[in-house]
Amino acid sequence: MPGTVGAALGFFLYLPAFFLPEGLAFLVPLGLAALCIALCAVAIPPVLAATGRRDPQFIVMDEVAGVLAGLCLTPPIFARALVVFLLFRALDILKPFPVDRFERLPGWWGVVADDLAAGLLAGLLAALVWTFL
Repeated sequence: MPGTVGAALGFFLYLPAFFLPEGLAFLVPLGLAALCIALCAVAIPPVLAATGRRDPQFIVMDEVAGVLAGLCLTPPIFARALVVFLLFRALDILKPFPVDRFERLPGWWGVVADDLAAGLLAGLLAALVWTFL
């Protein structure tokens, strides 16, 4: 459940993109995802060292970055963004190939990279769905 809350936060942070021209809308999630990655680089290593857990559930900034990465590939249309959100959660939970490979990276990169991969894959899959509909 914490991952869903984090992804929902990312979706909420994407809302300003709906008010920008489509050509600039990707800047909102791109900038926010970059900020989340930078925060993860600082915040996650001490948490990993203190807890000894591979990916503590109470850290949700990686889910925020992941869903925003997928939303970078999505025009600011609510239905499309919702599809990305739902696909992201499914891919983040199921961790299919290649998402599972990124989770094995060392340290905080493994915590963040699997979510970024799930987000980008969700964005690409949503684009494919919309192309063929």
